[in-house]
Amino acid sequence: MLRLLTTILRFLGMLGTSHHLPLGHQSPAIPVVEVQGFLEPARFFNDFVIPGKPVVFKGAAREFPAFSKWSDEYFLSLEGSEEWKVVYELGKKETREGGQGAISFSEYIRRYQNEDLYCVTGLPKYLRDDIPVYHSIDCPFVLSELMDDLVMWFSSGGTKSVWHFDDYENINCLIQGKKELILANRSEAELGHFLEDQAYSKVDVEAVDLERFPGFADITYFNATIEEGDCVYIPTFWSHTVKSWGRNIAINAWWEIYKTPISCPPNTATHTSWRNIKMLSDSDLGKEDEGPNDSRALSATFRTILYIDKDMRVHGALDRGVVIALWQDIRDELEIPDTANLDSLFDLIDGDRDGLLQPREIDVIRSDEVLLGLYQGAAQHSDQSKQEL
Repeated sequence: MLRLLTTILRFLGMLGTSHHLPLGHQSPAIPVVEVQGFLEPARFFNDFVIPGKPVVFKGAAREFPAFSKWSDEYFLSLEGSEEWKVVYELGKKETREGGQGAISFSEYIRRYQNEDLYCVTGLPKYLRDDIPVYHSIDCPFVLSELMDDLVMWFSSGGTKSVWHFDDYENINCLIQGKKELILANRSEAELGHFLEDQAYSKVDVEAVDLERFPGFADITYFNATIEEGDCVYIPTFWSHTVKSWGRNIAINAWWEIYKTPISCPPNTATHTSWRNIKMLSDSDLGKEDEGPNDSRALSATFRTILYIDKDMRVHGALDRGVVIALWQDIRDELEIPDTANLDSLFDLIDGDRDGLLQPREIDVIRSDEVLLGLYQGAAQHSDQSKQEL
């Protein structure tokens, strides 16, 4: 209805042309739902994560120690700042072509106010006691099985990201500054002119050329403007771009896609900070040499590849033909043995035998041990079929 009204008004001349306007100004944007503070984990997952709906948690980060402590002087006073390496991007307007570098955190602090730099790095371990585990995901299953990374976004303001999507769930908490997020539902990803096999678009987010990128005229946009102390949930595969103002520090927690309802009783939190939470892809350059959690690395890739398929993003399920073709194309990447029958593998995962892979069936594959067991079962079925012939 909103899109139809916008089209009619533009046709009647009651709206100006949207050509070369900033991304998100092509039509009126829908405000993202706001709640006060974090939600209880079960409600958050069941009401927002599973259906894929963004939400702003107003004031949720105001009680974090980082909210009052994280000045440049505080950072420079910490012993780890001199030797701990962080990653920075060259240029505050992201192009994904500007290059990156790695310097000590203290050197970045001394340079960022006067140079076109943007620190995008794994949150250093020695700062993690200042950021409590976000209450809406403070659930033993989530913290032990799903967490992928904890990332710091730190600049003097004026940053602009490309139009992109992530294949992880995301809560981003703003410690200082202001951010505006323009988002679009994952069902409209095909309108975003993403590069082939890439998760971002070459569109200029400051001035959209609708002749080159006409799909942006038809997107239904959502807007979330967050102030310091606010957090925002960005659902997996939702396209978005982010702008920032002022000295700007945000910490986002990424976790793996999981669409099965969870049970997490309230007030059972056992973690006070992120320091001891093990991440699958911890990008902190200065972290201890502990390596990734290999017990779920392959299975995480297996699940993500199924979730990222267009049919899953749009329709919420994958039929047999789509899945078999996908597995055939990337059999080596998924390490599916040549002896494994793909139809048998599908049948082993398709628990209700309806010919579709649903999120709850994909979510069962929680470890490499489970996945390799499925591969072995598919290979045994193939052997039995040959013997019968």
